[in-house]
Formats: sequence, structure tokens, C-alpha cells
Amino acid sequence: MSFVGSGRTETFLNSTIQNDGFFPDLKLGDFQLVYRVPTEYKQELIEHHIRLAIADCNLMLADRVQEWVLKGAVTLADTTEKMIGTKNVKVMQYERAVFCRAMALLVRAFATLNQRAEAENLAKEGDATMNDYFAQANRALRRLLDKPENITAELL
Repeated sequence: MSFVGSGRTETFLNSTIQNDGFFPDLKLGDFQLVYRVPTEYKQELIEHHIRLAIADCNLMLADRVQEWVLKGAVTLADTTEKMIGTKNVKVMQYERAVFCRAMALLVRAFATLNQRAEAENLAKEGDATMNDYFAQANRALRRLLDKPENITAELL
């Protein structure tokens, strides 16, 4: 989905989506750069899908947040001291969950925004790509919930 190497100028959005205070704010430019979101996408489209992904992820993690807060955490970064380089591991998983979920939503939007002949092929391939991004988001969420990544069974 990226136009890197196409001769077009890469200008990344210098905007931040504010989160709820517990979870980190997210930079649109980081999302564009890491997930190769075309710079031609309008800022409003990207912001909309990031906000939807944030809302979904925050809702899925709501019970876990209550547990963390009861243990004294004020932010997600307070929930672990584990770092990779200068980045908190749980914050990285959260960003992955949100960004992958937003990418899954944007993959579908891309096929409907593109009116060229290749849009039909992109729409066909888009379902597999979209499902892969949703799966990556779910794996990251499951890590934050301290659950096995692929399957959970409960005795009812």
C-alpha cells in the first residue's frame, strides 16, 4: 500500500491522537512510517481509523486496566519495567494492537478509495491482508491480557 520509491514525496503527518491518559498518545507520522501508510491519505481518514482502533483496543483492555490501576499503575508504562531499547514492552504491544487494527480498517478503505482497475484486485487481496492485520492486533492484545496468543479454552 505504500508509494515509497514511486518518486512521490514522503511527508508524514505531524499530529498526535490524544488517548485517555492511561494509554499512550499515538503519533500519526509513526503509524504512516512504520506501517507504510500512503502519504496521499487524508489526515482525517487516518485519524478516524486510528480513533476507531483506539476505542476498540481500550474497550477490550478495560477490565485489565482496572486490575493495573488497583495495583498502583497510573499509565500503561507503569505496568512493567521491561524495556527494549528505550521503549516500554507493554507500550509497544499496545501501539502494535492499535496500529494493526487501524491498518486492517484502512485496507478495506483503500479498495473503496481507489477507482483504478487494480482496485478490484486489491479488494480481493485486501480480505487476506485485513484478516492478517486483525490477527496481529489480537495477538498483541492477548499479550497485554497475559493470555496465550492463539487460543484460549475455558471450562463452563
